[in-house]
Amino acid sequence: MKVYKNCKVVFPQKIRDCIVLTDDGKIIDIVERYEEKENDMVTDCGGMYLSPGFIDAHVHGGGNKSAMSENYEDIIAMAEAHLKHGTTSIAPTTLAAPIDQLKRVVLSIKKASEESKKANILGVHLEGPYLNLKYKGAQSPENILNPKKNPPEELLDLWNRILIMGAAPEVEGGFELGEKLKKRGIVASVAHSAASFEQIEEALKHGYSDITHIYNACTSCFKTGVFRTAGVVEAGLVLDEITTQTIADLRHLPKGVLQLIYKSKGDEKMYLITDGLEFSASDIKENTVYTQENGMSVIYEDNVMKLSDRSALAGSASVLSDCVRNMYKEVGVPLYSAVRMASLTPAEVLGFSDKKGQIAKGYDADLILFDDDINIKSVITNGNKII
Repeated sequence: MKVYKNCKVVFPQKIRDCIVLTDDGKIIDIVERYEEKENDMVTDCGGMYLSPGFIDAHVHGGGNKSAMSENYEDIIAMAEAHLKHGTTSIAPTTLAAPIDQLKRVVLSIKKASEESKKANILGVHLEGPYLNLKYKGAQSPENILNPKKNPPEELLDLWNRILIMGAAPEVEGGFELGEKLKKRGIVASVAHSAASFEQIEEALKHGYSDITHIYNACTSCFKTGVFRTAGVVEAGLVLDEITTQTIADLRHLPKGVLQLIYKSKGDEKMYLITDGLEFSASDIKENTVYTQENGMSVIYEDNVMKLSDRSALAGSASVLSDCVRNMYKEVGVPLYSAVRMASLTPAEVLGFSDKKGQIAKGYDADLILFDDDINIKSVITNGNKII
């Protein structure tokens, strides 16, 4: 039996002083009093917070390794780089690329998930290649494909743990793609999209239920002639059925916008992602130019990745503990809400909320210990102490 005592346990709706008991990789009980036994392994948490491990549903790399690597050991290294910062589970996220390349990458991530001994690699998140060229952001334009002319079946057939696909529903074949994804249990996420509010309403009828990094690479109250048209952002904020991925690095979105999303969606529909590139969870230097796996030139400047011509943001260099800290310390949401948006809510979106994302009896013992400033002090995955 492993005993975690003298801790403030972070639950989805409250924080409470109690004792957490784990055994064989599972949480077996949460109690207020416990009489320690001779063979117990006891951890005194020193009054710090004991939280479920964070879950990053949208992350392109870390530790100088890319999710686009065809070497599965790179995927494991990427996951372990984020693990040090409290992210116990990830969905490695691809970039737009030719179908044959994406197939090799999916198989690499599959192999990594089977071989990883420390971090939980839950499945794969495909961001693209079925995006709208008008909102390509940092995606390579030559790799943005049409789902009608380039059918997804041979890619989707590779693995039953393709968890999310980001796509633009308004492009030719976009609605049909959403229906195909829903039938397979894959989350269809509106991504890099020029859709109007009305098109997103229609997309909901065709399987879409999520928005990729809301406010980034999508429409927001744009003008059509002399009139204004509501876009993807407004649909995401207003429509209750939609969950919203949010990059809370205070670079992609400022404090006021994060407050607006939280006020509109709450912690059950808003969830935190890093959109971290291979430069996240690593030591990088300001004003350094790098080349992404997809060949795009980027620069680390102002604590964020930008295209080297400064025309757009190119992804974050943050880790989820940064995002939780920002939501709690800067945006002003309750700590339990900030944690929920980085644990239980993404677990619900990805389909793992029956065993991950909260401290509850029968759940996997993926736990992290942190102080008042969300500095990670200890990391436990499946009951095993990693840090």
